[in-house]
Amino acid sequence: MSNTEDRINQEWVTLNAIRGMVKIASKGSMTKSTYDNSLDLGGALYPELLGPEKSVLKRERESDTTKEYRQKAELKAIKDQVEVSPLDLVFKDIEEYDSLISIAKENKKDKKRTDQLKRKLGQLQKAKSELEIKPHSENQLIFRDAYNVERDFPELSKGHAHKDFQLPDGNYLRLRVLHPDRPEHITGADIIYERHNKNTDKVSIVVVQYKIWEDKRLYLSDSRMKGQIEKMKRFTCDENICEQRKGENSYRFPCCSGFLRPTDKLQNVEQKFISTGEHLPICRIDECKLSGRKGGELLEYEKMKEVSLSTELFEDLFNRGKIGSKELSFEELKKLYEAASVIDSSDTVVIYAQEF
Repeated sequence: MSNTEDRINQEWVTLNAIRGMVKIASKGSMTKSTYDNSLDLGGALYPELLGPEKSVLKRERESDTTKEYRQKAELKAIKDQVEVSPLDLVFKDIEEYDSLISIAKENKKDKKRTDQLKRKLGQLQKAKSELEIKPHSENQLIFRDAYNVERDFPELSKGHAHKDFQLPDGNYLRLRVLHPDRPEHITGADIIYERHNKNTDKVSIVVVQYKIWEDKRLYLSDSRMKGQIEKMKRFTCDENICEQRKGENSYRFPCCSGFLRPTDKLQNVEQKFISTGEHLPICRIDECKLSGRKGGELLEYEKMKEVSLSTELFEDLFNRGKIGSKELSFEELKKLYEAASVIDSSDTVVIYAQEF
C-alpha cells in the first residue's frame, strides 16, 4: 500500500468518525453532517491530519483553479528558491483582472466584451476564498462556539484540551480529540459519546470503533485488530455497563454499548464521498465471523446484517435512549474512567464527546 493510499485511509476513517459524531450530536441533521462541514470541524479539531494545508481529501475537494495555483506556487518556489504563497499569486491575478474589467467599464464609447474575464475573475475569487485560512471562530462550523461552560463531572482525559459548542437544542457538546503523535500511525478511529440525562442526572455512553473494510469484508486476524476489539470489550462489557438494571420497565434494546463500524474504503480522492456502514455490537462478532483464506477470520456484510444496525437506526435509537449503556451515576462513570487506560490513542484517533 502506497504512502498516499495510507494517508487517504487515515483521513477517511477519521472523517467518517467525526461525521458519525456530528450526526449523533445534531440528531441526524443532514444539513449539518455533510462531509464538507465535517471536514471543516475535523480541520479545527485535528489540524495535523485534516487541516486545509495538510489534508489530501480537503485539497481534492477544492476547485481546479485552486489546485492550479497550488501547483504554480510549488513550482515557482523551486524555480526562484524562495517560499511562494498560492494566495499571493491569486491576489496578484485578481488585481490584474479587476483593472482590465474597470477599463472596459470606463470606456463607454467602445464597449468591449468582458464575459470571459468576469468568468475567470469569479474563479479567482472562489480560489481566494478556498485558500484563505480563517480563524476557527470565523468558520461556519457545524455548531456555535460556547465559552465558560462549567461542568463538574468525570472525564476520560483531563490532560487534553477540550472545545465546547452549543447544540441547536440548547445542549452543550464538549469535544476532545486524542490521537497518535504522528498521523501515519492511525489504524482506525473511535467515538466515545456521553449523553447526559438532565432529568435523572445520569449518563449513558456508547463506544464506536471505525475500521476500513474492502468489498464489504473486514479481516479480524490481525493482532492489532484483535487487541483493539479486546480493549473495547474490557472498557464496556467487562465493566458490566451492558447489564440492564433490575426493575427498569421502559422499553429499550439490550444495553449494548460497544460497536464495530466497518467503513467503505475510498477508492480514490476524486470519487463522491459516500460511506455506508453497519454498527455491529462487539458481543455479536464471534457469531458473525467467517473463516477466510488460510483460516483467517473475517466479517462479511451478508453474515452480519441480520444483527447489525444501519447508521440511521443507530443514531436515532441512541438519541432516544433505546441503545447504549445503562444509565450510570457520576460515581460509576468515574470508576469506569479510572480504569480506562485500555482506551488510548497510540494507534487510533479517539473522539471523546460529552453532550450535556
